[in-house]
Amino acid sequence: MANCPKCGYRLRLIDYKPECPKCGVNLMYYNMEERLAADADKAEAEHIRMQPRVDRLKAATIGSKYSIARLLLIFVPLGMLFLPLVQVTAQIPFSPINSSVSILTLVSDVVGNMNFDVLTKLFSSELLGTAFICYALAIVFVLLAAVICILNLVFVTLSCSLNNKGIKRNIALSSLGVLFMLGSIICYSVMNSKFSSLFADMYSGKVAFGSFLVILGFLLLIGINVLYVKKGVQV
Repeated sequence: MANCPKCGYRLRLIDYKPECPKCGVNLMYYNMEERLAADADKAEAEHIRMQPRVDRLKAATIGSKYSIARLLLIFVPLGMLFLPLVQVTAQIPFSPINSSVSILTLVSDVVGNMNFDVLTKLFSSELLGTAFICYALAIVFVLLAAVICILNLVFVTLSCSLNNKGIKRNIALSSLGVLFMLGSIICYSVMNSKFSSLFADMYSGKVAFGSFLVILGFLLLIGINVLYVKKGVQV
C-alpha cells in the first residue's frame, strides 16, 4: 500500500477514506498546486522543445509565397509523368500497336506483364541485345524519376533547417530527377534507332512531350529552391 505524502503513515486496506487516519490531510488534494505547477513546467518544456520544429515546418510549407509556390511545384513533375512519355507504332500482323506510354501504363502494362526471363535472354542477343538493354534502362530511369518525385513530397517539410541542408537536398534530388529523365530519353532514343533500322517498315517511335515536361518540372523545382535561399525565408 501507499504512504501518506505528509506524515509517511503507511495506509492499509481498511483506510478507504480520502483523509489520512493519522494526520487528517486529504490524500487526493495534498500538494495539488505543486503537482499542477510541475505538470505545467513539463508541458512548457515540451512546448519549447517542439515549437522550433513547428516553426520550421510552417516556414517550409506556408511561411511565404516562395514556400507555397514550391509546395505547389512539387506536384508538377509527378503529374507530368502521367502524360504521354513516348509514343510507339508497330505494324504487327493482325494486331497493330499505336499507343502512348505514361507512368501509369508503364507500371500496369509493361512492368506488370514483363517476362524477365525472356528479357534477360534478349540482352545477350547480338542483333537486339543493345536495344533491349536500353529499353530496360529507359524503364528503370523513369521509375527512379517517379521515386524522386515522391521523395520530394516527403522532404519538403524538412527543408527549412537553420543550416539549409534541406534546401541542398531538395536541389540534389531534383537534379537527379533531371538526370534520370535525360537518361531515359537517351536510352529510349538508342532503342528506337535500333528498332527503326531493323524493322523500318514495321516500327516507329518517338519521345513524347510528357518526358520534356517532367524535366521542366524538375528544373522549376530547382529554380524555386534557389530563389527560396536567395530571398532568405525567415523561420
